[in-house]
Amino acid sequence: MNRSPSRPEGRWLVPAALAVASLVLTACGGSTSGGSGTPGAGTVKSGGTLTFALDEDLAGFNVLYANDNEFVLQEILDQVWPMIWVVQPNLTPKLNTDVVTSAAVVKSNPQTVVYKINPKATWSDGTPISAADFIYNWQAQSGSPKYKDVGGKAFLPAGTAGYNQITSVTSSNGGKTATVVFGKPFGDWKALFWPLIPAHIAKKVGFNNGFQTFGSAVKVSGGPYQIQSYSKGSTLVETRNPHYWGTPGKLSKIVFRFILDDSQQPPAIQNGEANIVNPALAALSFYDSVKSISNFNTTVDPGLEFQHLDFNEANPYLAKASVRHAIAYGTNRQQMVSRIVSPMDPKIKPLNNRIWMATQPQYKDTSAGYGAYDPAKAKAELKTAGMTMGSDGYFQPSFGPEKGQDFTLSVSTTSGVPVRSQIEQLFQASMKNIGVKINIKNYDANTLFGTVLPKGEFDISEFAWVLSPFASANQSNYCSYTNTGVCGSNWDHYANPAVDSLFTKALATINPAQSAPMYNQIDGILWKDMVTLPLFQQPQLFGWSTTYGNLIPNTSSIGIPWNANLWGLKAS
Repeated sequence: MNRSPSRPEGRWLVPAALAVASLVLTACGGSTSGGSGTPGAGTVKSGGTLTFALDEDLAGFNVLYANDNEFVLQEILDQVWPMIWVVQPNLTPKLNTDVVTSAAVVKSNPQTVVYKINPKATWSDGTPISAADFIYNWQAQSGSPKYKDVGGKAFLPAGTAGYNQITSVTSSNGGKTATVVFGKPFGDWKALFWPLIPAHIAKKVGFNNGFQTFGSAVKVSGGPYQIQSYSKGSTLVETRNPHYWGTPGKLSKIVFRFILDDSQQPPAIQNGEANIVNPALAALSFYDSVKSISNFNTTVDPGLEFQHLDFNEANPYLAKASVRHAIAYGTNRQQMVSRIVSPMDPKIKPLNNRIWMATQPQYKDTSAGYGAYDPAKAKAELKTAGMTMGSDGYFQPSFGPEKGQDFTLSVSTTSGVPVRSQIEQLFQASMKNIGVKINIKNYDANTLFGTVLPKGEFDISEFAWVLSPFASANQSNYCSYTNTGVCGSNWDHYANPAVDSLFTKALATINPAQSAPMYNQIDGILWKDMVTLPLFQQPQLFGWSTTYGNLIPNTSSIGIPWNANLWGLKAS
């Protein structure tokens, strides 16, 4: 899964165990549970329906495609497309033996990994899950121009890290063994081949466009559940996959209900219209509302995700590093943390790393002071960029399309998320203080992540990356955008050969203790270039009805449905 699902989120880290503290709230009439335990676990019945409220709709149905890699889609596909490895709540990957009976490095030079596929593993249409799926998933995400999508078009994967270091994937044992050979060592090899897109379907309908609308291609499953129906803006329904060879899912049906206005989710819980919530970014009012609901568990965990501002360097002003630094110096990140995050988790501070979260042992403050709040320095940077202060308190450029006019930029995020609106308003006020005019221009998630960001139709965008335990997946976000085959998630038109070179070196380093400093070195360069401005590590709020068991929060990029096959109504 070496890519970057967005929540509008998505991003990743190394496969090391991570102790994640959990703040647990005792709801009226509910039970208390800790993040290090197994909240909600217990004996459950077979049958029944559970409804999970999601605050974003879908851009498409191929989470491996650059324009569809939403966190909410990964959550939906957790139990549909085969997962070779499943990231556990302690952030370590565990082999899914329903799909492969073994996966091991059998040779170090060249690095060779052999996957033995479960003889019973079969797609829901009767086609065996085989080495052909591994071969296609490699080719589609390799970034190599010699492999083409339907119609001879280039594949547009969300990320290529690791796949672009594979030289061959071969089939043996009647297609039930896949042998993967790397041209260069790849330490995060467990990040690859999950989820698996059904190759026999994608070859016919296309990787880029064949899963963009709901239809027969989307219904094919290799997991415990299959997608039965989808109604845009309303619901997506999953039912048990009757052809699944492993243990059947406990619930008869899982309904994902799209409630795009977070303020409407607590009433939906109270009315029995939703049973689980995990908002993209919970407001304090949301937190207060759900923790007071009877028979409802609520926990807040520091997430493997962070809010940030992206700068589109295709803009003639944002193309100047001095302008980007001015915006960073002028942004009061501590104010955002104090007002938005501290009431739920007072330990969280402004984030000074994009690759690692502050709760991870690899985290270092790599900002070198570039993230400091310094309005005077911000104004000095704008003067350096060739701007002068106008009589109305706004800077005016001496060049470009806004020459002699108030310097104006737009900021965009997903509509209907109160906390994101609050971030934008605080940012707008900070920018006014340094003489930059900000217009707020928001979109629904489908438009923002399906069109606006990929096509570069923005100035500044605010959203969150959700991380996995594999740092290598950051490559597609920060490597040079000119390498379209590898850097599909770099929507900011950023390019730096030094970053590209360090990613290449880090990806080929097997020992995580040796690669971690390289990733921190990369982040130091990203600060110097002010590619993006990290705001804060995001606390994740999970809430669920106490009538259900086996719901265990997971702060990684696969989310709480990581074990949805075990969810069910409590037996007693």
